[in-house]
Amino acid sequence: MNVAPRASAFGVKDLFTTINLMGGVVGMCLCIDGQPYYAGVSVLLGYLLGDTMDGYVARKLGTANQFGAEFDTISDHMSHVIAPAAIVYKVYIDQHLLPEPWMNQGLSIALAGSLVLTVSIRHARNIVSPVDYTGVWAGLPRSVVGFWAIAYCNASLTPDVPGGYWIGVFLIPAMGIATLTYLPFPSHRIARMHTWYVRIVMASWFIVLGASIVFAPRYIFDVLFVFMTGYALTSWRALSGAELADFKKTVAAAKARG
Repeated sequence: MNVAPRASAFGVKDLFTTINLMGGVVGMCLCIDGQPYYAGVSVLLGYLLGDTMDGYVARKLGTANQFGAEFDTISDHMSHVIAPAAIVYKVYIDQHLLPEPWMNQGLSIALAGSLVLTVSIRHARNIVSPVDYTGVWAGLPRSVVGFWAIAYCNASLTPDVPGGYWIGVFLIPAMGIATLTYLPFPSHRIARMHTWYVRIVMASWFIVLGASIVFAPRYIFDVLFVFMTGYALTSWRALSGAELADFKKTVAAAKARG
């Protein structure tokens, strides 16, 4: 009797997820070697070459499965939360904002820990009492928080703005706390008919980032910081009034369950 071969859990789509994961791993190693800038580049490349492709490949090949979903989740947590936290720690431990070394170390640990703790709590909350609304995330997405933190710490202009790295002492925990809110943020899981100016902004993001990588690598993270901030503040405008009303009802139901 012929038996059909068992489908492998690990497929082509997961190779791209692996690229995303390894971007975070390399980033962590570069932090240990004292290179937070290149650690940020590694995480960013892992996202662009891996995380933006795994879902697309899975849909095109029809190979989406539970293994891929779980692998993608843990890879995102590693590369978009833990690796950025390591970058935050390394950058702040070198700033010497406080008079005593142990104070500066404590501050650096607290800032890095604020990212990992808040996003981990959000993940656990979403498993226990998920807000199941296709196309909308509840709370600021972890990838946005992670890339915002990486961009702020590595931006060339950060030391020159009034307040410098002290601003991040307040904003980094605040961005982490934003993940625990139920504010709506549009996701990439459904196609949207964006207005013309939104499409221009989205195209500009890839064009400007690509141009900065090639022609002005010093300003890669300045560009990333601007766009991550723009997404965090304005992305909700992509949602229709009906979506916002329905999402609010879904959040109320999730809170009732929780």
